[in-house]
Amino acid sequence: MPTLASSFAARLSQRIQAHSPLCVGLDPSAAILTACGLPDSAAGALEFGQRVLAAARFELALIKPQSAFFERFGSAGIAALEELTALARAREVLVLLDGKRGDIDSTGAAYAAGYFAPGAPLRVDAVTTHPYLGLGALRAFIDCAVAAEGGVFVVVRSSNPEGFALQTARLASGATVAQDLCRQIGELNQHYAGTGIGPVGAVIGATCEDAAAAVAALPAAFILAPGVGAQGATLEDVRTRMGAARARVLPSVSRAILANGASESDLRTTLRALQSQARALL
Repeated sequence: MPTLASSFAARLSQRIQAHSPLCVGLDPSAAILTACGLPDSAAGALEFGQRVLAAARFELALIKPQSAFFERFGSAGIAALEELTALARAREVLVLLDGKRGDIDSTGAAYAAGYFAPGAPLRVDAVTTHPYLGLGALRAFIDCAVAAEGGVFVVVRSSNPEGFALQTARLASGATVAQDLCRQIGELNQHYAGTGIGPVGAVIGATCEDAAAAVAALPAAFILAPGVGAQGATLEDVRTRMGAARARVLPSVSRAILANGASESDLRTTLRALQSQARALL
């Protein structure tokens, strides 16, 4: 395994070794809040996140709150997300905000400042981004994240079927869009971290049958693997398709954490079982 050249990589690796590579998605949709007996409100979304963290006793590598499910409540939802994020980070649980930002130049830098600038109310450890204005357009965003010892995860192969045509389209070089993104991510990580694992990770859906090739092309990046559980992939699929990223792949579950019920005790049982399975990925 490459050395851990970036602070983000080092912190994430330490949490993975201590608690498993499981990434717990926090998606407080109306359906999930109802299933948990919580109000469909900002307060309910916050309580849901707090319940999950308490159930895990904060013994998680990282959580992945979906920004949209908090933003739908307006300023109260953003305040709830800020409080939840601060709670997790105070207990050294890394926070990967799922916001899929992807704007250019000064606008991208402004987004990044909201997540990484000193004193930012919504301070996180990493953010998901999309590269479809060109990966180079994300450079200001990535620079800001790296300066704050944070990370960025770029969507390369998403778990939704609608993304297939765009992500596998071929460029003039003959490479697919996804393959070219892997090349560029590799170059960015080399720039920021030399031969070590860098701060720029990739999002590769666990449901993607071509995931192995993309993972193999990213030897110095963390891999976020959504799609485990309700979308149909299993942790065994992650092991089979992404074995080349052992200790770097982060299987992400969200709705699946409610498989045994929504009480704190039920959540603890489910999370412990999922973490046990995820440890096989190490």
